[in-house]
Amino acid sequence: MLQQSSKVTKVLGAVRALSSSPLTIKSGRGGRSSTNAKTVTIFGATGKMGRYLVNNLGQLGTQMIIPHRCDPVTAQYLKVSSDLGQQHHVYTPDFNDEEQLMECVKYSDVVVNLTGTDRIKLHQSWEDANVTLTHRIARACKKMDVPCFIHMSHINADIDSPSQFLKTKALSEEVVLHELPDAAIIVRASDCYHARDRFTHYLARINSVAKLFEKGRTPLYKKGMDTYKTPVYGPDVFRGITNIISMNDSERERLYQFVGPRTYSLHELLTSITDITFRQYRPVVGRYNFLWNRYLLRSEPYIRHQMISDNVVLGLPGLEDVGITPTHFEDKALFWLRNYRIFWQVWDPVDGQKTNIYGNVMGTGEAM
Repeated sequence: MLQQSSKVTKVLGAVRALSSSPLTIKSGRGGRSSTNAKTVTIFGATGKMGRYLVNNLGQLGTQMIIPHRCDPVTAQYLKVSSDLGQQHHVYTPDFNDEEQLMECVKYSDVVVNLTGTDRIKLHQSWEDANVTLTHRIARACKKMDVPCFIHMSHINADIDSPSQFLKTKALSEEVVLHELPDAAIIVRASDCYHARDRFTHYLARINSVAKLFEKGRTPLYKKGMDTYKTPVYGPDVFRGITNIISMNDSERERLYQFVGPRTYSLHELLTSITDITFRQYRPVVGRYNFLWNRYLLRSEPYIRHQMISDNVVLGLPGLEDVGITPTHFEDKALFWLRNYRIFWQVWDPVDGQKTNIYGNVMGTGEAM
């Protein structure tokens, strides 16, 4: 353990040198090859959406410390987001060691916590993944007097939620506010959609697995008429967090709510998805499906995505308040949902002529 701590200190030696040198003064014309005099530590940067924040901060010339416990090779793709020497990857295999966490946040102006998961593994519990680690990071920031701590949460976080993910997210907010009442900023976002999300892919998958003779039969909770969602574009969320980091502390709010520009019922959202995937869609109640997923299997995606509506609180600052115009779902979803089409229609436009492979004597799938 002592050997590992010494390695962390050695890796962060460059950060210490920059923190006491004229390079911490804002310099350059702006962009990746400039310096904006900010040092940001990002926990969870190697996750599905961390790359968006790393890329946005790299465009501003921000110096970043990225602790991770994965293979260092799998985090190398983040390096291209910044100029040489602006990213410091710290291999931290044991996040239980608070001395390592304190070294990672010691020289930071802002710490961003993106850790957490909605799919637990056999060796961890929901509390370990979403609460305990967040508590350790917040406690390390408190000991190092970090001036700003941004915690990523969910709009439906509730201690009484039937979803274990949302319940533990509410607990993580409590521990952050307990440790850092004056420095914590909570960002609550609705379900994010992007190329690697688990929300739109889940909905497209439950429709595309229907057999041909079922004619689009899709089991939905109450046929999707009783659940309402306000999905938000993932890169918009992290552009908003980037703008929060760039603000002065007096301009920052303590609670943000990032939601999309439109509220959909689950039925409307499936209709928009099937308009893109060219699949048949016929919602059914699916009573056995409900019993299996809700009570027997206790399927987390089913409970979170089909049963719980987004709890949008009016009056909280959102994307517009940090200078971001929300993106509409239909403008972006085509780029990844087209993969759920039948293979000969993958590259057909949404509002154009669909390819009919059966009427093509060449058998190439091209429109005749």
